[in-house]
Parts: sequence; structure tokens; C-alpha cells
Amino acid sequence: MRDEFRIAIVTGADAPTLTDDGRRLLRSLRERGHRVDGVQWDDETVSWERYDVAVLRSCWKYYVDPERFREWLDGLEEVDVTVRNPPAAVRWNLHKSYLEALAGAGVSVVPTEFVAPPRDRRLAGILEHRGWDAAVVKPVVGTSGAGAWKTTRETAPEDQDRFERPFAAARRSGTAAGSNDGARLSRRGALVQEFVPEVADGEHSIVFFGGEYSHAWRGLRTPESFGLSPTFDESDPYEPTDATISWARTVLLTATELLDVDPAVLPYARVDFLRRDADRLLMELELIEPYLNLPDGAANRLARTIDASVRTDR
Repeated sequence: MRDEFRIAIVTGADAPTLTDDGRRLLRSLRERGHRVDGVQWDDETVSWERYDVAVLRSCWKYYVDPERFREWLDGLEEVDVTVRNPPAAVRWNLHKSYLEALAGAGVSVVPTEFVAPPRDRRLAGILEHRGWDAAVVKPVVGTSGAGAWKTTRETAPEDQDRFERPFAAARRSGTAAGSNDGARLSRRGALVQEFVPEVADGEHSIVFFGGEYSHAWRGLRTPESFGLSPTFDESDPYEPTDATISWARTVLLTATELLDVDPAVLPYARVDFLRRDADRLLMELELIEPYLNLPDGAANRLARTIDASVRTDR
């Protein structure tokens, strides 16, 4: 069995020299004897066949051109690069309809209405039917609140044009290669998600390495920014209860059952949720490029998990 792999830690234009966490991971992988580089996914000068492994970490702007990102993933598979997380999981996680799949499998998800183009829907009717006072409208391909905006029962009628505009642009473009980024994103639909004021109590993130619990934190932000802002006002580590860890693990296991993959081949996963009374509501299951907020020692654990996962495939 090989002792050394050539590994690309995949980043993007927002972090061309890797994030702090990415650099810690790079050092940890090098300490394990691997040759490791930070590489931008959309750098056309890269010869990806030089690498044995590509670990997706900070390619945050993939949503601007998801077709190109998918083609890039296809290209990695064609030249036999092991991708982590696996391409099947990444493709599934690209489109937020995965939340619908998880809800259908019994996971408690923040109440969400999915709108597929080119359907004509009244935004006010969705809120009225659902009994929501306020909601956040999001593209189904996106990260960090990109393209998201808030509406209410009172403002929904006047927001209808804004709601329809991307769908109309997508219909006019006729192809996924249209020049308007918003049209390309929204061709895949939109989701209307209940605005949950309990966000004022914090958004909780549970991190798993290879299907095993690693660490957690709670992010605080103003309720007005729920679903709209990529940053927290503050973020603190916290110790989740065994019941909370078990619930988050069930979310992850449900996803891996839907994907028919072993949790061990997912070096990382982040389960984001809100508390509503005694319930936990899933916001996101992040399998592509989540911020991991690595505490002391976690980069070494992640490197060990990546190492073990890759050896199952090479």
C-alpha cells in the first residue's frame, strides 16, 4: 500500500492561498508524508491528472457557474482523481432540493416550499397557505446567503415581480448557458423558507469527520439576517448533548442511505440546525465546502480521516 499521495486542497478565488483552516490542514497532511498543494478549482492551467486526490475545502463561489463546476468534477473522475467528499455526494448537495429528499425521509427541516421553473406561483399565496408571517426566498444553488432576500405577508404582493423575474429570465434564455448569473442559478428553481425568529437563540453547527462527531459551535446573528448574511455577529464553541449529537448523526446517516455511500468516505460533514421549542430543525447539511471552524487538534483528526478515506479507494 502506498504511503504517499499527491493531494490538492481545492480552493477558489475568495481564498487563493487557502483559509487559515486550509493551511492547517495542508500542514497536517504534509506531516503525514503526503505532497500537498492549495489549488483553485477554476484555474485552467492546472493539470489535475498530476494529483491522486482532490479535497474540496474553500471553493465557495462554485454557485456562480454550477455547470462549469459539475464539468470540472466530471473531469476529475475522467483522470481518476479521488475526490473528497465523493462526487456523488457533492452533486446531490449542490441543489437544495436535497432538503426535500431529507424531509421526505423523516428529517425535521426548516419549513420550506420548493418552486420549480417554469411554474407560476403567487408568493403571497405560498405564505398564506403555509401560515407564515415572513419567509426567505433563496436560489436552490447558492452559498452564504447569495441571492437570498426576505419577504412578509404584507410585502409579498409587491415582491411578486422580484420573485418572478429570475424565472422569466431563465425562460427567455432557453439554455443553461445564458449570460445572466441569476438566471442560470434560478433555472433550477427557488425555495421559499419560513423565517424562523428562534434564530436569535443561535444557529448550531455539528461537525463530523468520517461519520464520527468531532466538534460543534453556535453562531449568533440578528434575526433580520437569517438566511441572508454569510457571517455571524459572534461564534462560540459549545458542547452539544448526546441527544443532539445523535439527532445530527441521524441526519447524516439518512443522507448517506439516500446516497448509498458509507459515512466513512465523507471526511467532513456539517449539520446546521435551529431549535424551536423542543424540536431541532435542519437548516443545511453541508457536504461540499463548509467552514469547519477547526479547534486545536481538529486539523490533525481531519487529515487522518482523509488519509483513511483515500486509502479505501486507491
